[in-house]
Amino acid sequence: MKRIIPILLLVSCALLIINRSHAQDISKETISIDLKNVTLKEALNTIEKLTRFKFTYKSAVIAGIRNIRYQQQHVPVKKVLDDLLLQNGLQYEQVQTYIIIKKPGGTGAQTATVYGFVTVVQSGEALIGSTVSLTGPKTYTTLTNAYGFYSLTVPVGEYVLNSSHVGFTEHIENLVIGENQRHPIALPVKEADTMQAVIVSSAGKKSMVQNVITGNHRLSTLEIKRIAMGGSEPDVLKSLQFLPGIQSAAEGTTNLSVRGGSYDQNLILLDEAPVYNPTHSLGFFSAFNTDALKDVAIYKGVFPAQYGGRLSSVIDIRMKEGNNKQHALTGGIGLIASRLTWEGPIKKERSSFMISGRYSNTGALLNTAYRLKVIDAGTSRNKVSFYDLNAKFNTALGRRDHLYLSAYTGYDNFYLLPLDMETRTNWGNTTVTARWNHVFNTRLFANTSLLYSQYKYTHIMLDSARDFSWRASLKEVTLKTDFDWSTNKNSLLKFGAGISTQDVLPGKTISVTDHKPDQRISLNNRRSAQVFVYLNHEQKINKRISVSYGIRATGFAALGDALVYQYNADTSLVTDSTYYGKGKIITSYFGAEPKATARVLLSATASLKLAYGRNYQFQHLLTNSSVGLPTDLWMPSNTHFKPQYSDHYSAGVFKTFAGEAWETSMEVYYRQSHNVIDYRDNADLFLNDKIETQVLTGQAKGYGVELLVKKNKGVSRGWISYTWSKATRQIDGVNNGDWYPASYDRRHNLSIVYNQTLSKRLSLSANWVFRSGNRATVPLGTYAFNGIRSLYYSTRNGYSLPAHHRLDLSASWQSRIKAIKQFEGEWVISVYNVYNRRNIVALFARQDPANYSYVKTYQVNFGGIIPSIAYNFKF
Repeated sequence: MKRIIPILLLVSCALLIINRSHAQDISKETISIDLKNVTLKEALNTIEKLTRFKFTYKSAVIAGIRNIRYQQQHVPVKKVLDDLLLQNGLQYEQVQTYIIIKKPGGTGAQTATVYGFVTVVQSGEALIGSTVSLTGPKTYTTLTNAYGFYSLTVPVGEYVLNSSHVGFTEHIENLVIGENQRHPIALPVKEADTMQAVIVSSAGKKSMVQNVITGNHRLSTLEIKRIAMGGSEPDVLKSLQFLPGIQSAAEGTTNLSVRGGSYDQNLILLDEAPVYNPTHSLGFFSAFNTDALKDVAIYKGVFPAQYGGRLSSVIDIRMKEGNNKQHALTGGIGLIASRLTWEGPIKKERSSFMISGRYSNTGALLNTAYRLKVIDAGTSRNKVSFYDLNAKFNTALGRRDHLYLSAYTGYDNFYLLPLDMETRTNWGNTTVTARWNHVFNTRLFANTSLLYSQYKYTHIMLDSARDFSWRASLKEVTLKTDFDWSTNKNSLLKFGAGISTQDVLPGKTISVTDHKPDQRISLNNRRSAQVFVYLNHEQKINKRISVSYGIRATGFAALGDALVYQYNADTSLVTDSTYYGKGKIITSYFGAEPKATARVLLSATASLKLAYGRNYQFQHLLTNSSVGLPTDLWMPSNTHFKPQYSDHYSAGVFKTFAGEAWETSMEVYYRQSHNVIDYRDNADLFLNDKIETQVLTGQAKGYGVELLVKKNKGVSRGWISYTWSKATRQIDGVNNGDWYPASYDRRHNLSIVYNQTLSKRLSLSANWVFRSGNRATVPLGTYAFNGIRSLYYSTRNGYSLPAHHRLDLSASWQSRIKAIKQFEGEWVISVYNVYNRRNIVALFARQDPANYSYVKTYQVNFGGIIPSIAYNFKF
């Protein structure tokens, strides 16, 4: 009996399989049908109700077939389909329970488009850079754009749809494609990994080897929060410094030098609006609250044609859209800063909002430490504080339209005695973005944006001899439209156009008190406008070769009203002046920026990429500091400042191992820049209406090698990056006209990022960095002339500061409150600069007041070891 039971089970299973296969065979299953004066679509709907079969087709294939009269009793489904379809000149094909209807001869050429948005299951947030692929006889792959939209055109047939994103559970489903269809995809967050994964994504699985774009990295906020940071405060811009080709322009700051460029050559966008000073506390914190963000992407050197206006890089930061399914509170309390974010639906799964705030009062912490004699902060009256606010609203206007409104404002109050006892500085950024998405059809997507950005600062003199404040500001307004057009399965066109205006107030003074007459001095505003168009085409040539090429064209005009001076050859003497009325064109420039990238697959897991691009920059930053002071002055191009432009070349080899668990890459680059600016020796900048007389222009070069090894899977993850680079300048009138190193020229840059998941609740992170020291111009001694002793200096940036290196550690422990099921908590303990390395931020030199024959040097160190603790929560 025991032997008979298994045999009976096997026979029963076999009979079930045979019966099911017969039920799926259109020649075996029979139906009775009676159709009276119906369309073919109505006939097919009737068959679907009577059987388990489903039909898929393009509407145009069966359009116009009507007045069908047909009656049969107990005949095979195949007989009915032959009568209804073949007699009307159509063909059909059975794929399991699906019947694909098509026109004759269309087997190879007939295609359909699948499109939609990829979102997060828990919140409805759109996912940027998600991979979407359809696998059938061939595999077709794409990435979602900046709004989570994707479109794939493939031959009709049966496919396996796969969608994935870093930190999310992979989505897999079978899909029979017979006509164009909208197919939304929702990915759930990996609950076990969201608080622990540390992965740098190059925009999805496709990117590392297959993607045509080179020099691109993408970080999610989950990844940023897992990197050990000083003060246990996640930092977007400091996280990017661990990637190859990117380093801090000054120690301990968020200002970035990318591939040999200065920090003003980086275009930093928040929801598409430019942010001109992305720092808090003189660059020691970035202006972006990670709780309000969802995605950060950086493009180095050769970036897509839709971006323009800078030479070195584009950092595209996107804010959260807000949870459209349920309300949620997220926040953190720390020694350095505290954060709170509220998001939720206005109308469930249709519209949502997000409001986020962050506040820091580091000055109070410094003053307390001074009173306790822990550090020498000089006084207990330091004022170092900042806040930032983010808000966003979005709503669906229908199946094809979506509206987004977002805003950001941040403000700093800074007075730190050890740096400057005579001045207090306030500064802030404001951005506003309005965007309208429209899906024209399965292949064409458009986004129209209206952008506003403002940066302003106030420099207040605290000594009684100088009773005034210095104020300056910059405003920019942009209107643009961008299109994504998937012309066929192997071709993607991106094109668009826009206009931008800029108004710069270089400076004005206002009396601080009423004790003295009003001291009002104001420089003329500098106004300008730009018009731009671009076109970029990504084309798959064959299985191995894909190319991306395009051009961006910009027309720039400097506008009145303004009084423009003419000078002699060395700008030492004014020879004439011309007044231009408001809106009159003072001068104009045109910049064409061709770009091309080619990718060759060496194997399924390796590729070679070559790229060239020209970039134009029509704004100049006048600064003599690598820290990024709020008093740095942005100036548009004019008759004296020609636009900067650069030619960038790069080549790289990319390779994955062990099922993409490991990724490696090596890139080399070379860039030549023109019309870069630098100050004359002993330049006088303060409220100078002839600022062009203090500035010289020339050329710059940068080249280097970037290496990256990255581990993406397992309980231990992280990466190692190394960059060897050189950045030099040559400007007539500076350094005797000889080439000299840029202040941010650093030969070696090594970063190690490591994360270990010990359990579902506990993880450890560690970072170690080594960077060659910055360059500086220092006095070598003194000399006497006519009884006055003065300093004489080394060659420009001829002194190299000591190398910078440090180790940071952090541990995070996730906790829950049983009484509140939805509550999630996390303790983060971090130690910045574990072995107390005294890295130099800046070097100053002054004559010794006791003996002017001697020079005293002073160095500013970015603290020592800094332990901190923070508590993060979500419910």
